[in-house]
Amino acid sequence: MNIYAEQHRTLGIEKVWGNPDKEISAIYYDSRQVQTGTLFVCIKGENHDGHAYIHEAVLGGAAVIAGDDAAKLEEHAHLYPDTAFIYVKDARSFLAAASILFYKRVHEQIITVGVTGTNGKTTVAAYVKSLMNNIGVPSGYIGTIGMYSSKGKLDFSQTTPTTPESLDMHTIFSELYSKGDRLAAIEVTSVALEQKRVEGIQFDVAIHTNLTPEHLEFHHTFEKYKEAKLKLFRQAKKAVVNIDDEGMASDILETFKGPLLTYSLNPNSTADIKAANIKMSSKGTSFDLIAGQTIYHTEAPVFGHYNIANLLAAICTGLHEGYQLPDLLLAAESIENPEGRMEVLHEYGNRTIILDYAHTPPALINLLKEVKKMPHRRLIVMICGIGIRDREKMPKMARVIEGQADEIIVSVDHPGFNNPMDIVTQVMTGFNNPHARNIHKAPTRHEGVLTALDLSSEQDLIVLTSGCINGAQIVKGKKIPHSDRAIIHEYFDETVAAKQIGVM
Repeated sequence: MNIYAEQHRTLGIEKVWGNPDKEISAIYYDSRQVQTGTLFVCIKGENHDGHAYIHEAVLGGAAVIAGDDAAKLEEHAHLYPDTAFIYVKDARSFLAAASILFYKRVHEQIITVGVTGTNGKTTVAAYVKSLMNNIGVPSGYIGTIGMYSSKGKLDFSQTTPTTPESLDMHTIFSELYSKGDRLAAIEVTSVALEQKRVEGIQFDVAIHTNLTPEHLEFHHTFEKYKEAKLKLFRQAKKAVVNIDDEGMASDILETFKGPLLTYSLNPNSTADIKAANIKMSSKGTSFDLIAGQTIYHTEAPVFGHYNIANLLAAICTGLHEGYQLPDLLLAAESIENPEGRMEVLHEYGNRTIILDYAHTPPALINLLKEVKKMPHRRLIVMICGIGIRDREKMPKMARVIEGQADEIIVSVDHPGFNNPMDIVTQVMTGFNNPHARNIHKAPTRHEGVLTALDLSSEQDLIVLTSGCINGAQIVKGKKIPHSDRAIIHEYFDETVAAKQIGVM
């Protein structure tokens, strides 16, 4: 890749020190990865400013350095005359545009499906991937639970919780395309939209799930949060909208000008496709799908009414891409569920253990409503405050769970730079009776899982909510490996071993 003068306007280049017309072998935004002949882009994050690492990037061999702090760039340009420095209007916009150029617009060679909403992004994106694979379109997934091609998980280290930085996004697109994939289902967060991680992508389909207050530590107001979400639909060709949602559906319906499909769990709504007569069993859910005057009896291996809504969103995507409803419903019969989304584990000590990422009050309400329909003796639920998220939400989680479970464990996910017990204490303020004997505190998720298992016995239903980001807990800027499944497996292995030697 070369940066030519005629590209300056496209890339938002304002000023140049030195000669940037050099062959660039790679692009980086982490100075520790910089190699000889590469482009280093100084982007500003929540905890770090890339301009502070210009010296390290030069020592690493960067041929060109770009950023949006003119003073720092000019200062270093005088110190390192052999390196080209580029001042741009917005470093994040530049990174997105440069990445698109470097990867030769590979994203235009695949169908891009962006999924946004407070809850359900992961499940909908995973359902789109699985459904389209089942119907014959090799498809990948980009989001919270990792990066997947149609052939399996990619070896990719994420630097963000959900939507990758723009450079990483286009790197993944390139890898998916090289593996033969022709569709990518992408979770697109409000923060990612504000930070321009998907800038320059004209999505083939944009999906809206729902909107309730979230990420207010970043956006500050609900209106700004909604405005960030709406940006996705300004860069999409087609849209899918959940018209049951009161948070943002009407805004999209009023403003979106392209082809649009709607879905609903209300059989009396005006949606394009609707679900009725929803019945859950141990193997999944059956329901009637209503499309116009036609009713299709359908079965799918998914659990919970809200996951039927998520499935409808995926089916709408297939319809947008020209596939027939009977074929899509046949593909839905073997759809795969994502890890940690109403994931049911039956194999431990005649207990039922559910892993679910519910981390907002509405998601927790919906989850409790569904799990209570499952047979159980006692209900044990772990909730978590998330240290890297909105603190105002934490007491609301306590208010939702109080009186809804036999045993409640309050723990913490991703404490970040916070004292974990401060997070737990913040959650506890939401209980009317925080000293109730059935409320237990655990300073780490590991201890929280163990506490839930210790409190349980046969026939109990254990629900572990919130959850890890890519198999890790974020502690003081570092990813500490963590797996609920490994903890559960080890716990029962040790229990069985203890019984065999007569300790228990």
